[in-house]
Amino acid sequence: MKGIRLFLAIGVLFLTLNQLSIESQTSPKGDMEKVFEQVDFNSIYYPERARVQFDSVMYYMDTKQMVDYEGYISYMKAKFYYNDMEVDSSLTHVERALAYFTKRENKPWSARCQFILGNIAESSGLYEQAKINFYEAIRLGDVNDKITIGAAYIGIGRCKRALEESFTEESAMGISLLSEVSQVEVRLYADFMKQYFRLKEKDASVKLSSIAKEYVERKLYDRAVSAYKVLASSYHGRLQYDSAHFYCDRAIEISESNNVGKLILPAMYQFKGMLYFKQNKLNTADAYFRKSLTLYRSNHQPNRMSYVYNYLHQIDKARGDYLKAYEDLEAYIELVEKTSSAEKVRLAKVLEINNKVELMKSQLVQLKVEKKASEFMLYLVLIITVVLLSGVGVYVYMYQKSKKAKIDELNKEFHNLLIGIGEKQLLQHRLSSTNKNRVVGSGGSELFRDMDGYKNLDNTGLSDNFDSCYLETINLFTEAFPQLTKTEIRYAVMICLRLPMEIIAKVQSVQPASVRKAKQRIRAKLNVVDSLEDYLQEFREKQISNLAG
Repeated sequence: MKGIRLFLAIGVLFLTLNQLSIESQTSPKGDMEKVFEQVDFNSIYYPERARVQFDSVMYYMDTKQMVDYEGYISYMKAKFYYNDMEVDSSLTHVERALAYFTKRENKPWSARCQFILGNIAESSGLYEQAKINFYEAIRLGDVNDKITIGAAYIGIGRCKRALEESFTEESAMGISLLSEVSQVEVRLYADFMKQYFRLKEKDASVKLSSIAKEYVERKLYDRAVSAYKVLASSYHGRLQYDSAHFYCDRAIEISESNNVGKLILPAMYQFKGMLYFKQNKLNTADAYFRKSLTLYRSNHQPNRMSYVYNYLHQIDKARGDYLKAYEDLEAYIELVEKTSSAEKVRLAKVLEINNKVELMKSQLVQLKVEKKASEFMLYLVLIITVVLLSGVGVYVYMYQKSKKAKIDELNKEFHNLLIGIGEKQLLQHRLSSTNKNRVVGSGGSELFRDMDGYKNLDNTGLSDNFDSCYLETINLFTEAFPQLTKTEIRYAVMICLRLPMEIIAKVQSVQPASVRKAKQRIRAKLNVVDSLEDYLQEFREKQISNLAG
């Protein structure tokens, strides 16, 4: 009956998520983001439900959607891997997710990624680094996302507590934010953390016990196990071993009967063994330590096994089994070294991810600056163009206006002339003026035609006579610089003679810009760094002196 209910529940869930997926194909991107937000929330309090939801979403996504939402997918994978304590895999996926959200400047989801990094660093004992990531999560987080920001403040409080620093302010801030959230699971967690931070108070244990019972009533069994574990640790600290055993047994019972907290169960067996060790019940302690080792191995948690081997070493030594004690000690030392090495690698990875994020942020800022600069230059060019066109338009308008005014003035004078001297005299005047202008105009045209011809003859003469005038230098440069063309040789000779650019352009019948380009080509071909004129002149004088000698 229980299995049928579970099957029906999953079926309904799949149909619901199928509808969500179909709607998301035609709805804005924000709707799909809300689906991932729901999966993220359930991954905290209802992990099995979250996995079913995530698998359903992945099933109904097409290839394009998987590409569009790859950052959200990587984030959820990182979350699931972290919940399973597969930290290295979680780091790989959170790095991808953080890169995705940083490039898109999605600060709320970048904050969630930073929160995961903080949890990973904290679970590895890297409390200072964890604080940095939690603070970054707070900085990036949306003010309305009280769950992420509140949990980050509580994370800072836990780290400061572990470092024996003052944690009151941060823990109070986190608890206050979480208490304002509408979800009852979050408010219950806020109550739990409030008692966690005040465990030394007399009434804290009673309130924690009440919270643990409420967790059980709401079927939040993994949370209940955590609450009972904290209670057991609290009584152990007070050396009240019977109460510690009671709450430890309660946590183990809930874990085993509801198949939850598989990662915390070996820790509870280890804790149970430690209690018996403190009570000098070595055989019973040994049995619980062995059970915890078996579960640690099956759950791939070698970093937790070092504590167990340390106790087993002490038990074997107390029994007088020194060979076994040595083996346990050797295993303990090896695991400590591996754990230390793994923690260093994880710290390096977390730092690398943070550095990459900072680099991407700086690149995005630079791109924005460059974009604004290019837009400014575009606007500036447009403004200059408009001003120039306006200026040209005004000039043309004023010129036409002036021309029209002159024409009107001449017409007015002409009209007065007609009135003053009469039509006959005006006609005679016009005839005489026409003949005179024809003679002057004809003579002027011939004169200008002769001048143009002279100018052309002058240019041609300069160009033709140049080679004969400087034939020796041209031959000298041609032999010395075979990499230069005939035209470039002529340019080189003129540059050597320090002729002005206008004269060179006139001789070559080109524009001054062509002379500058030719000069650059010659400099490049001759590999001249300093003054080209000095180089060519010194070369010419040296060669001529050698010939003279």
